[in-house]
Amino acid sequence: MGSFFNADEVFEMAMDIEKSGEAYYRKAAGRMENPKVKDLMDYLADEEQKHHQVFAELRGSLPEKLTVRSMPDPENQERLYLGALVKSRLFTGDQEAERVAASMDGELEALKTALDFEKDTILFFIAMKDMTDEKLGREKIDLLINEEHAHVVKISKEIDKLK
Repeated sequence: MGSFFNADEVFEMAMDIEKSGEAYYRKAAGRMENPKVKDLMDYLADEEQKHHQVFAELRGSLPEKLTVRSMPDPENQERLYLGALVKSRLFTGDQEAERVAASMDGELEALKTALDFEKDTILFFIAMKDMTDEKLGREKIDLLINEEHAHVVKISKEIDKLK
C-alpha cells in the first residue's frame, strides 16, 4: 500500500540538509589557514543559512495536510528514492557535519567534501522539485538549484588552485 507525499516532510528534509551544510562550513571555516578557503567556507555557510530560510518560508506557507503530488505513490518508489538520497548524504545531522569537518586533513580534503555535499544537495533538490507542485514554490527550488550549481563551480575553482 502506497502513500501520498507530504510537502511539509519534504521541506523539512531540505531544511535539515541546509542546516547540516551550514554546520559543516562553519566548523571547517574555523579550521582553515588559507584565508581564501576560509572566506569561501564562511560564504557557503551563509548561503546554507539563506537556503534554510527559503525552505522555512515555503514550509510555513503550506496549507495544512498538503501533499506534494496529487497522485499516490502506490509502490513507494518516490518515497524510497528520496529516502535513499537523504540516507546516503554525507551528513546525517549537525553533529555529524561538525565531526566530519573536525576530522578533515587540510583544505583540499575539506573542499572535496564540500563539493560532494553540494552535488548531493543538487540531486536531492532536483528530486524534490520534480515532486513539488508549481504553486508550492517550484521556481524557488529552481533558484536554489542554480545557486548550488554556482557553489560547485566556486569550490571546483578553489580545488584547482590548491592542486
